[in-house]
Amino acid sequence: MNLKKLDIGIALTTVVAALSVGCSSQQPGQTPTAARSVHASASASLPADSLPVKMRSEIRKGIGFSVRDATDLHRPVDMQHPEFWRFCLSRKGDSPKSVDLAAVPYEEKCPTHWDAHVPALKMPNITGQSFEHAYDTLLKKGYNSRFIDVVYGSGDTLDQQDIPRVQGDVCKQYPQPGHPFDASESVKLYVAVGKCLHR
Repeated sequence: MNLKKLDIGIALTTVVAALSVGCSSQQPGQTPTAARSVHASASASLPADSLPVKMRSEIRKGIGFSVRDATDLHRPVDMQHPEFWRFCLSRKGDSPKSVDLAAVPYEEKCPTHWDAHVPALKMPNITGQSFEHAYDTLLKKGYNSRFIDVVYGSGDTLDQQDIPRVQGDVCKQYPQPGHPFDASESVKLYVAVGKCLHR
């Protein structure tokens, strides 16, 4: 989510809400997992380079900020799960008391400059995996939870607040494995209640 255009007060409110929802209970230096995030534990012991730690630091200083992908993939940073992102770079923001923060998913190394070119991501093959593992895989790769639609059983697409109750296997996915990452494209997961009957 790009907060650059938002008023600083709204940005801080959004971030505080995201931090209270997005924290997990991994050990320092450990990559976060969606199992802990989807089925969330509220307390956090996050690594020093985690995005939430940097965001809290800016809030304490009374500084407004925007958050974005440090690479040229321009992935929207998942403010519901900022613990999956590593803080990399900062620069002076457009407003007098603001900064722009750049981050990458924990599986990636921080670039040395803004908009660093990286190879295009490919959609992983998550069909047949448990939903918890599949969701974890997508978040670790930098897919935004707001753009992951989940169809559970034979029902409709779930609302975000219903995601934690999902248990079962991913029977079908869109885009297909190997499809290049596209920030404008949503991911759709079809999850069985239990095991998939047909794939």
